[in-house]
Amino acid sequence: MKIETVLSPALFYQIEHLEDKVVVVIDILRATSTITTILHHGATAVIPTKEEAVAQEYKAKGYLAGGERSGETIPGFDFGNSPFHYKRELIHGKEIVLTTTNGTKCIEMAQNAYQVVIGSFLNLNKVVEHITFMNRDIVLFCAGWKEKINLEDSLFAGAVASYFADDDLDDSTLLCLDSYKVTKDHLFDTLRKSNHFRRLASKGVIEDIEYCCMLNTINSVGILKDGKLILA
Repeated sequence: MKIETVLSPALFYQIEHLEDKVVVVIDILRATSTITTILHHGATAVIPTKEEAVAQEYKAKGYLAGGERSGETIPGFDFGNSPFHYKRELIHGKEIVLTTTNGTKCIEMAQNAYQVVIGSFLNLNKVVEHITFMNRDIVLFCAGWKEKINLEDSLFAGAVASYFADDDLDDSTLLCLDSYKVTKDHLFDTLRKSNHFRRLASKGVIEDIEYCCMLNTINSVGILKDGKLILA
């Protein structure tokens, strides 16, 4: 198994033979953590879109819509990008449309992969179990922040790579793995230094960050199928 890590969307174009690979999309703060939570809370599917206008069209048809831009909830939407917005009693049995600054764009970019998997610390073990079962080359696709590398997504890529240390890891993956090894026991404190932590903290959502750093609280994994994210 070969594992490549893409540290920002700006580098994704370099991936060859995407149709043969499994892509794990990573947007820890907060899109992929939120998607994992939505599916865990019983939504039948999440419909990801990078375009706010497309989400608005779904909302006009009666869908529940979540969305944010630059960390702020889009006015008029039912939810933002906080996992705490998506309570089970509100979303169980429903399809949710979601548009975010970084994560949903990356899901669309990766849609031609053999399979797209949604990654978060919340279900790290399940993500690893799933991609091991797939037995294909893996791309760990970090959403970053507006095309730039960020700390939290890179650390998650390292966390995944720690399960595959004996496989063929590219240099980006090795960088992430080494970073994860020295931070894994104090992940939240490490992220306090990050730019995105400061951005979100300024909006009063530190509780979101603490939640997104929790390990293996969810025993399911989302995958993209026919344009919708569903439980594998």
